[in-house]
Amino acid sequence: MRPLLQGFAPQSIVTWRADQPVSAQAFCAAATSLAARLPDVKHAVNLCEQGPGFLAASAGAWCAGQAMLLPPDRLAATLIRIRDQYPEAYCMGDTLGAMAMAHRCGMRVVDIRADDDTSGSHWPPPMIPSAQVVAILFTSGSTGESRPHAKTWGELVEGVSTFVQSFGAFAAKSAILGTVAPQHMFGLETTIMLPLQSGTPLLPQRPALPGDLQVALSAAQALDRAAIWLVTTPLQLRAFHAAGEPGPLARVITSTMSLAPDLARDVERDWQVPVEEIYGCTEGGMLAHRRPGASELFSAGAGIRFVQDAHDDWMARDGHLPAPVPLGDRLELVSADAHTKVQRFRLQGRDNDIVKIAGKRASLSGLTAKVLAIPGVRDAVVFLPTPEAHRVAAAVVAPGLADAALNAALAAAIDAAFFPRPVLRVDALPRTIAMKISMATLRDMVARPRREVAVDAVPRMSRILTATRHLPAEHPALAGHFPGRPIVPGVVLLQWIEALLAEHHLVLQELATVKFHTPLSPDVAVDIRVEVAIDHSMRFGVTRDGALVAEGHCRCADRAGRR
Repeated sequence: MRPLLQGFAPQSIVTWRADQPVSAQAFCAAATSLAARLPDVKHAVNLCEQGPGFLAASAGAWCAGQAMLLPPDRLAATLIRIRDQYPEAYCMGDTLGAMAMAHRCGMRVVDIRADDDTSGSHWPPPMIPSAQVVAILFTSGSTGESRPHAKTWGELVEGVSTFVQSFGAFAAKSAILGTVAPQHMFGLETTIMLPLQSGTPLLPQRPALPGDLQVALSAAQALDRAAIWLVTTPLQLRAFHAAGEPGPLARVITSTMSLAPDLARDVERDWQVPVEEIYGCTEGGMLAHRRPGASELFSAGAGIRFVQDAHDDWMARDGHLPAPVPLGDRLELVSADAHTKVQRFRLQGRDNDIVKIAGKRASLSGLTAKVLAIPGVRDAVVFLPTPEAHRVAAAVVAPGLADAALNAALAAAIDAAFFPRPVLRVDALPRTIAMKISMATLRDMVARPRREVAVDAVPRMSRILTATRHLPAEHPALAGHFPGRPIVPGVVLLQWIEALLAEHHLVLQELATVKFHTPLSPDVAVDIRVEVAIDHSMRFGVTRDGALVAEGHCRCADRAGRR
């Protein structure tokens, strides 16, 4: 048995909800209260979009003896597939958009916002069996079919021990600020398990844009939190750094893709903060770490060892791992610390990452890094357009670069044998909430007619849809809804968006973010604008007399199902 919380006194702050601090004893009270009203089943899908909501929903499910199902993306097709695999499962949500998605997929929903009371008291923390399966994560499917991986409470708790021993304890006045989705193993470890088991609170924001980061750090200072650990991805860190110095940070930790050493050095120089990179996987969590700005070598996590099996394939073992974990990567052991025996190694690349063209070898991740280093490139990926392809392709987000300038920069950075053909110019890469891209999606982009993705004359936003709507005061959706001062429910606005898409033979697939800025009264007309990009990412805005009522970012698909 292991406690839900470790390192907290009863009055210590775990997180903040609705601008109010949540003490450890209040958090435990809310978790036990939520557990008592959850359906009596084994699995729950956590669709909460806010860090504190995800934290509370997970704790409630674990106290109820349930395992959280953590889908790798927010696609309706993914949720339906999970529903079919776990037919008794229900969904937990903290936003209207997430709950509307669950309803559309035919799943029961529990609104966890009813358990946001911060005044309760339950101490000591509830105990959870070490052998209890508390999370089932799904690999991103970036190189194939997504597969489930079960995590026990004991394994995740021990993973926090590995993390803290590897990076050191938190200083006073510390807090964790995450930009990554907790449905991903990196996010689950750092923004859910680490706060619960280290005595360090989780800040409520999840910044997506540089301006969001500035706001979050200013809010942290107002909460008397001066030592902030920023948990983010290399892609987001690049955007944050380009916008300038955000404010006082104690540490930056990245994962999900390789962190360019030049970027790490630039951030350390400009922000005066150490920048770390985690090497890990869904199957094993954090396995090693390095400071790319100081060394290319990774150091094994506390207690972790890397060995080769009888087939010379690398695997990680010991530490928090209940069984050896095959890596699918090629490592070069360089040294081990004479006193601690901690292994140090060079990561040479994934087994399926190396391509051979014209007698030459290169890694796809290395080629991607070279494209990302080109000034003006915001995002990019280099890949094989088919399994048997003899050339690589690339998808590039570089709105300020003309084709000629981009091609010249590519030619200067990349050997001619690996010059990507085609180079797809896109408005945004179709990344999941875990910042991954499935190979099937990339290859589908190449298979489309060239005029859809690569011709300068085609605007990056391929379609702009508009409509005007209003909800009559007598509409049944308003019955009993804020009596005396009816407000149009947010789900109605989302239905209007869906209906507008349907008129143009599109269907909503994934609801990434939705923000409701101001209440809308019935019998008031609003203007709806939906911008659909070539890659089927989309954004929408609902305005009333020019004032923003709601906005969001989503993904859609053709009605026939092609994304």
